[in-house]
Amino acid sequence: MDFKDAINIVTAELTPQPWDYTSSDGTTLRVTPAGLTADLGDAEVLVRITRSDATGLGEFGITGPDSRGVAEVGVTTTDLPKVIKALNERGWWADNTLVSGALLVAAASGGVVVGVTENHAAGQHVDVGMVLPESQRLPLASALDRALDVARSWEC
Repeated sequence: MDFKDAINIVTAELTPQPWDYTSSDGTTLRVTPAGLTADLGDAEVLVRITRSDATGLGEFGITGPDSRGVAEVGVTTTDLPKVIKALNERGWWADNTLVSGALLVAAASGGVVVGVTENHAAGQHVDVGMVLPESQRLPLASALDRALDVARSWEC
């Protein structure tokens, strides 16, 4: 390995790479490491669902109080292993105490239900959900696991 290879490996490990799944109706689930430094256990992986009819700033990849059909929540490196375990074991995991919102992941007949709630000021929130086919359960778990590794590398 030379210096160029080493730089490429480090860059790949530290650069947040998204994983996307788009359903036949155009709804997209995206998993991305937040890429921000954080204390041990507090780095986040972002989980976002965007419907094809998203409004507001959602079409620009930004969520806000005026956005409809798009929601994003950050899951910490402390909680993410529980989500991955639930996916691997065809179980479920839910947490509505996340600072930015709530996440639900549950194995269902023939697929995986994923629901995201994004909280905004003054009690406003946006709920978006989708069902992934069973064939995407393990790829989602793998994407979350890779994102977890990257997020942990950002922890101090």
